[in-house]
Amino acid sequence: MAGVLVTSTSASAAVPPFQLPVPCGQRWTTSTHSGHASQYMVDMVSTSGATYGTPALASAAGTVVTSTYFSDAGNTIVVDHGGGWVTRYLHLAERAVGVGAFVAQGQQIGAVGNTGSATTGAHLHYEQRLNGAVVQATIDGHSVPVTWSYNQHFETSNNCGGSTPGRYWVDTFADAPGYSTPGGTRTGTLNRGTNYVYCRVWGPVVESGGSYNHWWLKTDLDSGSPWQNQWVSAYYLSRWGDDEAKDNNGNDIPACS
Repeated sequence: MAGVLVTSTSASAAVPPFQLPVPCGQRWTTSTHSGHASQYMVDMVSTSGATYGTPALASAAGTVVTSTYFSDAGNTIVVDHGGGWVTRYLHLAERAVGVGAFVAQGQQIGAVGNTGSATTGAHLHYEQRLNGAVVQATIDGHSVPVTWSYNQHFETSNNCGGSTPGRYWVDTFADAPGYSTPGGTRTGTLNRGTNYVYCRVWGPVVESGGSYNHWWLKTDLDSGSPWQNQWVSAYYLSRWGDDEAKDNNGNDIPACS
């Protein structure tokens, strides 16, 4: 995937308020390599080790202009942010949006993967371009330095606002059983990792080893039947303690109406 190397000082249009294209609060390490057409193309992996399947988020609001599969880049999404600015997301495990869709900053556009011939492991290849030329990426108001191996530079996502309306990102420490109602009939499983939930209700306690939680979260399961609008216990939230149900930004998940 050819790119034209320019410096960030070439940018004359206002830079969109780009954020890291992964869920709020996650810590990722970035790198480039000699196989990139531009040193400013950024590869990133999660420091938690749970890279594959992590939601890939729009780093700024815009319109999807490409949603396709390339033999080398795999599943690819390109978002046009106006003013000549676009972002590109390569090697996705799956694509969640089609051409013409408007996406808000923080909205899920796919999942991080390992597709295409030009990859040797799960990672997110990310680019910012101005008028077709790759430029040094800016995240949360600062430039991402050029490093040639992982674990030399780290970024923590502040992509916490503007997510898909009604969805709140949470991390779960284990696969969570899903139920048709809080504590009701088992229907499927929500996989360990970063997930979205819609709202919370108070219900039967789930406890183990001295930890407990009465809150239940409405969500869409990764497997099961039915899988949409099912319930998991907030006990499985990895960031919070007993009888807490907050998103990854520390905000209370709203009550279900």
